[in-house]
Amino acid sequence: MTQMPRNSFFSFLASRTFILNILGILAMFVLAGIITLVWLRVYTNHGQQLDLPDFEGMQIEDARKNAEMESFTLSVKDSIHVVGEQGGKILQQEPPPGSKVKAGRSVYVTITKNEPDRIQVSRLPVLYGENFDRKKKELFESFELRSTVIGKEYDPGVPGQILEVRYQGQPIINASGRNDGLLLEKGATLEFIISERSGGVVAIPDIVCQEYAAAKFALESIGLSIGEIRYADDVFELAKAFIIRQSPGPDRDPIQRGSKINIEVSAEKPIDCEGINE
Repeated sequence: MTQMPRNSFFSFLASRTFILNILGILAMFVLAGIITLVWLRVYTNHGQQLDLPDFEGMQIEDARKNAEMESFTLSVKDSIHVVGEQGGKILQQEPPPGSKVKAGRSVYVTITKNEPDRIQVSRLPVLYGENFDRKKKELFESFELRSTVIGKEYDPGVPGQILEVRYQGQPIINASGRNDGLLLEKGATLEFIISERSGGVVAIPDIVCQEYAAAKFALESIGLSIGEIRYADDVFELAKAFIIRQSPGPDRDPIQRGSKINIEVSAEKPIDCEGINE
């Protein structure tokens, strides 16, 4: 086998033909790289980065027309009812306005809807007899229901407790029970009557001839209480003693709740009480 002389080999490397071949190969690689970059730019919409418009506050149909003109697509991700807002209004978009995105990007929006969600009364927590302030917070956080106090009534228990709940003026929860089948609109306002331990006046009942225990219960049930007690000599057990005098009496004007009634008691039921409270 004939071998190329060493001097001839180096001469070939330095020849114009070899150099042109090398340059041609390099040019092919460069051209291939350029073609690849151009193809990638075309494939990715030329790599164009656009500022995403602000669609929030627009009606969904108007926003869709604008989005198409800007080469974007709007997709509704969620819809919620907002009191006082027309349906179809865009509340939020993702990505947010001003984001750098490529043409053709899908934008996900949350819009308002015309019909409110409805909540069955049976889903509400126990309200009767509970603290109003605590339940007001729970109703709003869990059900988006607002609460307002429309009245207060005397109750011998802890003040600020729920005595009645109304919806659109109609009682739905009170001491008698609750209307569990009723549907409430999310965002609606519930009306409350709560307890208080003072305020208002009450007629003075006639407790003469009653046993002390019964009279005490009758007074406390309407917000009054026993004041000073005068004892006859024969009284050994107060609970079974009879009221023989009271001050003020039932003939006086109504008095403030929380007032006291002074009494005199005796172990014997007076003769003129026969037949009374039997």
